[in-house]
Amino acid sequence: MTERIVEQLPFWDHLSSDEKALVSERSFLRMFSANQLISNTDNSCTGIVFIVRGGIRTSLISEEGKEITLFRLGSGECCVTTASCVIKQISFGTLVTTTEESTLLIVPASLCEHLTTNNIYVKAFMLEVEAERYSQVVRVLQQMLFKRLDQRVASYLIERAQACGSPELKITQDELARDINSAREAVTRVLHRLAGDDLIGVKRGRILILNENGLRQLA
Repeated sequence: MTERIVEQLPFWDHLSSDEKALVSERSFLRMFSANQLISNTDNSCTGIVFIVRGGIRTSLISEEGKEITLFRLGSGECCVTTASCVIKQISFGTLVTTTEESTLLIVPASLCEHLTTNNIYVKAFMLEVEAERYSQVVRVLQQMLFKRLDQRVASYLIERAQACGSPELKITQDELARDINSAREAVTRVLHRLAGDDLIGVKRGRILILNENGLRQLA
């Protein structure tokens, strides 16, 4: 099974025969439950993580315990933040956890280091992905600094709906508040207001988008 999954790695076609053999032999699948820790870059280096099924969340945690969501990733995407010992440009600690039950393909850090040293395509891939992730981080900071909370909620709901391909989102208000880096009470007030304007419907553990155009205008 692993042999078939490694062929989905974005850089697979640029590997030599020997490198493909190494990746097939040393990469492994691992199952994670929801909200399980994958990597803490302050004290560990996992390697490249390819999401076969499920999703992961990368965040920062302050000394006081305040958590800021940087980005989410889903099936078919790679996380290279978990390979911080390989990408020397990663100079601050992040926490990577699962958002749901997940199956991950892990390319170990030692193998990542070998590949980036000997294969320019793999090195370029890792740097490109990390640059894209940092763009997401900057966007998060821009929203926190320059957008009202109702605009942030509207943007988030639209993006999640596009990502899952459905107007019905399976997400709790706690998760939403954590993902947009706000207090749950404040997010609850915004959701009630949006529901009162018939833009969304709020159920237990679910949010239904009723008027996408209206949300876009707000966002």
